[in-house]
Amino acid sequence: MNPLHWKREHQIAWVITMLAGAAAGMILGWFASPFSHLWGADTGTLFLAWLHYPVTYWPWLLGGAIAGGLTYYAGDLLTGAR
Repeated sequence: MNPLHWKREHQIAWVITMLAGAAAGMILGWFASPFSHLWGADTGTLFLAWLHYPVTYWPWLLGGAIAGGLTYYAGDLLTGAR
């Protein structure tokens, strides 16, 4: 089952699910980082400082996108909605 041979609406839904997973991964990564636990500081400035170091958020971003994409793929495979 090749995703390149899916209907266009399934491909778009797959990409949207991957983007949602990436956003969820970023949120989880932010809460797991030591930057989010600094009290009394400006959260926006700390978030931008956290984004300044890509090694801190890329694993969370990619992990969330892969998890979202695999979840959609498994659901599409199990339901047979091609």
